[in-house]
Amino acid sequence: MFVARRMKKKLVTVPPSASLFEAQGLMRGHTIRQLPVVSEERTLLGIVSDRDIRAVVLPAGLVPGFTADEAEKFMKNTPVERAMTRKVVTATDTDTLEDAIVLLRDFRVNALPVVDAAGKIAGIITRTDVMEAFIEVLGVGEISSRLEVVVPDRPGTLGQLAAIIGSFHVNITSLISTRHVEEGKRVNFFRIATLNTGPIRKAIEEAGFELLDPSRFILP
Repeated sequence: MFVARRMKKKLVTVPPSASLFEAQGLMRGHTIRQLPVVSEERTLLGIVSDRDIRAVVLPAGLVPGFTADEAEKFMKNTPVERAMTRKVVTATDTDTLEDAIVLLRDFRVNALPVVDAAGKIAGIITRTDVMEAFIEVLGVGEISSRLEVVVPDRPGTLGQLAAIIGSFHVNITSLISTRHVEEGKRVNFFRIATLNTGPIRKAIEEAGFELLDPSRFILP
């Protein structure tokens, strides 16, 4: 799945000349925590967050006698470009969601502006957007059940399991395969479109596969 499919395209942005007061009002009005800062040509110049604004206002607030009215005046007279982050971590509209997840994790940011090949802002994708996309991909929320099967790490095992599940006329709605803690094994996580998993579990075990028992990971 690509970032371009899941990003928000209806963007709330500000020019660098906008005041901190305006930026804060936009964030509150749209219930968001960051705003891309763009030029008239829609080129991304930076990003300003509620944290950036607090970082600028807080030192002024430590001045003795600094009142709420003075704080508001300060924010109205301070342009966004003084608070924005200029080195912005971005995604491109051709990146995958996996790419976005790595960027969000590695740079510890909550959102990624998405730019096109010309460097112009095309959208924004947040941690929440990515999480919702994977919830959808995994089929969570649908009427389904989960099977966790330990298999030898060799070609053909996935096909065998798919055939067993298919023999019960049950669809596989999602599948993840990952390494097991034991060398030479993998774990296949199936989500299948049925609540009656008993016969399927029995058939999988009779075929010589191990069903993962979550209780094994619970410490006494």
